[in-house]
Amino acid sequence: MHRKKIILAALLSLSILPLAAQPFSLNVTREAVIGGTLLTGEIFHNIYERTASKEKWDGRVYDKDDVNAFDRTFMHPYNKPLHTAGNVMMALIPAGVFAVNAIAIYKEYELTDLLTETVMAAETFLMAHTVPHTLKPLVSRVRPYNYYDAADNPEKSDWNHSFFSGHTSMAFAAATFGSYTFCKWFPESKMKVPFIAISYSLATLTGISRVYAGCHFATDVLMGAAVGTAIGFFVPWLHRVSTKETQIALVPCGVMVKKIL
Repeated sequence: MHRKKIILAALLSLSILPLAAQPFSLNVTREAVIGGTLLTGEIFHNIYERTASKEKWDGRVYDKDDVNAFDRTFMHPYNKPLHTAGNVMMALIPAGVFAVNAIAIYKEYELTDLLTETVMAAETFLMAHTVPHTLKPLVSRVRPYNYYDAADNPEKSDWNHSFFSGHTSMAFAAATFGSYTFCKWFPESKMKVPFIAISYSLATLTGISRVYAGCHFATDVLMGAAVGTAIGFFVPWLHRVSTKETQIALVPCGVMVKKIL
């Protein structure tokens, strides 16, 4: 009799595994905290840049010997075409990686998942803009082109906002965010390696262009790359969903629910 009960229980048992859980999710409280913090940072740096830190360049040429040996090796005078190229890449890289992810998610997932990706991307790009622009006026480092006697040096209010590179921070934040989320949404995709390689190659070119444009020192770019990479990983990491799945088993004596890896 005991053996028959075991066999009956085995025959009646039914295990149901849901579809793989979505890798990311939104939370109203978390998004409010992140959004409020970033908005506060944006307000602060805009007010500070327009008041306390707004100091016009007096036109004097700074002494290259005051620059550390590493940065002095790679510093360059101002180059307007490369400056423009850096601006273009900083805009295109975030737009490009988001567009690729958004189109792929739209085809394979629900609209709510596209909303999740959009919110995470907005938080990532805003953070990558806010952090360097908040620190720039506080550090107040003179840009490399101020060490060269050139008539075409831009007389801009951010002439002493060299550290660290916001363009590079944005580019690497976008590359990391796009690569990380793409791999999570589409873990089996053959496009992962090309997507990552192209994203980081463009981000690297952005950093190099900032150095050769005379707008940043090498250490500005390296710090921007490090901070941008950290932001690009940190924001989606905050939104990750547990990889555990729920297993539901219907047994003769009731329903058993357990978590499995």
